[in-house]
Formats: sequence, structure tokens, C-alpha cells
Amino acid sequence: MKDIETPSLENHEIRIYKLEQSNEDIQKNIKELKDSVLVNQAQSAERSKIMISQNESLMKQNERLSEQMGNVFSTVTSTREKEAERSQEMKKLSTDTRMKLATMIIGAGSVGYLVIETFLNLIGK
Repeated sequence: MKDIETPSLENHEIRIYKLEQSNEDIQKNIKELKDSVLVNQAQSAERSKIMISQNESLMKQNERLSEQMGNVFSTVTSTREKEAERSQEMKKLSTDTRMKLATMIIGAGSVGYLVIETFLNLIGK
């Protein structure tokens, strides 16, 4: 019976040793995984900071572009309003010029008629 018990005890010690080795390997793997997770978290945090910084920069650029577009819009709008005013002024000026020209033609015709009639009256008397 002793022969049977001795191999069993030895076998038991070997199994315990293998279990301890396996436990150590598992603990190493867990530590490596924890380290890997910590590294990934640090990298993620760094990437997040970079993305936040880039987003802030893009938001500032968008604000500047929005302001510039607003300025362009107001300039175009005011230019169109001024253009409409100038067009109305030109139409009014054109009408006034035509009226003055017609008045001058009529006035010149009357003066010419008076000059001719006076000349004819002088000659005819």
C-alpha cells in the first residue's frame, strides 16, 4: 500500500506545482492586460484632448467664416440697395434732362419765331 500512496503523493505535489505555475502565469497575464488597458486609456485621453483642441480650433474658424460671410452679405445687400437708389436717381435725372431739353427747344423756337417775325416786320415796313 505504501507503493500506491507514494506515487499518489508525488503526483499530488506535481499537480500543486503545476497549479501554482498556472496561477503565476494567469497573474502575469492579468497584470499585462491591466498595463495594456492603462496604456490604452492614456492614449485615448491624449487623443481626446487632441480632438477637443482641433474641434475648438474648427469652431473658431467657423465663427470667423460666419462673421466674414455676414459682412459680405451686408455689403452685397447695401450695394444692391444703393444700386436701386442710383437707378432711380438716374431715371429721375434722365426725365429732368428731357424736360429741360423740351423746354429749351420750345423756348428756342419761340425766340426764333419772334426774331424772324421782328425781322420781317422791319423789312416789311
